[in-house]
Amino acid sequence: MPYRNRFTAACHTMAFPAGLISPNAVLEFTTDDLAHALFATGRAPGDEVRHGWASVWEFVHRVSLIPAYVRRTDGGALVKSALARELDRSEKVTLSYSLGQALTGIFCERKLGVTHLLHMDRYASRWAVTFAATRKRADLFGLAADGWVVAEAKGRSNGMEADLPNTLVAQKRSVKSIAGERPWLALGCVAAFPPHRYELSITAVDPDEEGPEPIDVDLDLDRYMLTYYEPFLAAIAAGTPEVQDERYLTSRFGMLNLRVGLRREIAARVRQASQGELSGLYDSVAELLDAGVEPDEAATAFPDGTLVATDWTDDISLNDWRF
Repeated sequence: MPYRNRFTAACHTMAFPAGLISPNAVLEFTTDDLAHALFATGRAPGDEVRHGWASVWEFVHRVSLIPAYVRRTDGGALVKSALARELDRSEKVTLSYSLGQALTGIFCERKLGVTHLLHMDRYASRWAVTFAATRKRADLFGLAADGWVVAEAKGRSNGMEADLPNTLVAQKRSVKSIAGERPWLALGCVAAFPPHRYELSITAVDPDEEGPEPIDVDLDLDRYMLTYYEPFLAAIAAGTPEVQDERYLTSRFGMLNLRVGLRREIAARVRQASQGELSGLYDSVAELLDAGVEPDEAATAFPDGTLVATDWTDDISLNDWRF
């Protein structure tokens, strides 16, 4: 991907296990990474039978935020466009929320090795899972090599409030167990634009306290995997099919200058699961991912077997963000 599509963000981490992450790390990512993370962390269910193409419309909306509102400085920092600064308060909240979830997704993948980060509400809605009375539960969860990771994502149009880390502590430790296992890590992640710099920065917190009324998430790994991939299949079905890479099932969204793909073997197995052959899906996908495959150089292949290619170099290079 061209250098001009790459971003660098300061990443401040607090209270993580010793040696896991540098206190002052740097998070590097591309427009492909942003698009993938915005889609994967969305909360709209991907079950077409009950919900139509809800996840596709959410996907189109969330991904279109990037060329509209995201810009790159000459030094590689992510800043907001002039149009983003002119949004009303509720629109700014939506943009900040989406960017917060996307950057949390990228942080979890790059720094913690989480390959399938999923919105908890998406899983709950898909499988009619109910939680305790508390509304303080984390947004996202996913499986890393060392165990489950639970993440509370926040986005701020300006700097992070002084008391926000305390709020993150309460929400991130709201999950006591997933599928009977205590989470390996439960973190809070904030993507904010400090007013003195205007450049996106990330703060990640991992204190150890367990919050009040923690919940147990009764999760089935096969259902988890199906819930993760269903929106990708729905998006591919909604786009214009192409046969640019025989290893991937891909579609193009012309107006967005975007390609989305999924490895054909995984797509076929997920389709079987959606039609009733759910048992063994998790193991099947894990085996296929272990085999590995290299895509064409014009797209980014992700560890989950998906493919994303964006062409927003001109959009994010616009010089409409300077004060």
